[in-house]
Amino acid sequence: MGTPNFRLVRSFLHSVVSGLDVGLQKVRVGIVVFHDTPSAQTYLDTFDNKTDILQFINILPYRGGGTKTGAALDFTRTQVFIKQRGRRKDVQQVAVVITDGQSQDDVSRAAADLRRAGVTIYTVGVAGANKTQLLQMASEPPHTHVFNVDSFDKLKGLTQSLQKTMCTNIKREQITDKTSKEDVKEGLDQFFLIVGLGNFFHKFHIGPQLVRMGLVKFATSHDLEFDLAKYSDANQLENAVQRIILKGGGTETGDALQFMEPLFKTAMETRPGVPKHLIVLTDGKSTQPKRVPAPAERLRAMGVKVFAVGVKDANEEELEVIAGDRKRTFFVRNFDALKTITDRVLTEVCTPDGKQKYNLLDFQVQM
Repeated sequence: MGTPNFRLVRSFLHSVVSGLDVGLQKVRVGIVVFHDTPSAQTYLDTFDNKTDILQFINILPYRGGGTKTGAALDFTRTQVFIKQRGRRKDVQQVAVVITDGQSQDDVSRAAADLRRAGVTIYTVGVAGANKTQLLQMASEPPHTHVFNVDSFDKLKGLTQSLQKTMCTNIKREQITDKTSKEDVKEGLDQFFLIVGLGNFFHKFHIGPQLVRMGLVKFATSHDLEFDLAKYSDANQLENAVQRIILKGGGTETGDALQFMEPLFKTAMETRPGVPKHLIVLTDGKSTQPKRVPAPAERLRAMGVKVFAVGVKDANEEELEVIAGDRKRTFFVRNFDALKTITDRVLTEVCTPDGKQKYNLLDFQVQM
């Protein structure tokens, strides 16, 4: 990077922080400088006002060396975003990673751990930054969390767009957290075909006369983990999902969809008039893609609304074949990013056409 370029980074950081409402009860700012080893220049509770931290940024020293971004992400998670250093409960945590090179260590695992700790990651790449690593580190979706410029003197032009994006995303998350439970408080029966949805269950009012959920696991073969009538509250559901051991093998999506037909037939006989939903979660293309369309179409003809969630190597065209409608398909680059689309899925599941709320629902999941 060099001293002249670091001055430009320092100026960029100064501009970004200038636009924040800094204070111990407002926005807290910490700074980690990394090369061969990371070091915290300030923690989240070091400064309680904007003037002091801006003065510190003006004298922030440059330290040369290698580029071990993965180690810096681990350090940030374990030493900065912690209660002892000023992290606050129920306050959104944001990390902005600025780099001009390729990391000499693994960033994917370290970034995933940081995101799982509840930190939203933005990446800013300059000049020779590795674009693949920027994507691996950033939160979803990449078009709002990854920024690129081809020289350090163009960093200044990113200031307003980065500030605007961060503030917009924070406001959107706060609004979503306040409204999502209300949107799905009534009834549903649903099956899931994959794992990784965690708190998803707690956004529904689970009960025999409200929302019921079942889960089928599939690979080369398929297994019914639990049916719609098995569990009567969200905690039981979540505990059951956490005990699931994922299957290895192929991806026989067509057979798994066919397996769902009698399950939904039984659900329709026991709770007629209740909407039936199926969420299919897959991370690969079906081993036998020609066997997918027919059972998917039969399920939809029965009145089952099918949603398809693809991860990593899933085929997006096949997701649309499964769901029958592009609006009911979702795709993310990795399992860690599933939580970023939860509310989008909930909106489609519980408010068809963005208007009506379901009072009752039978909900199946395939994973």
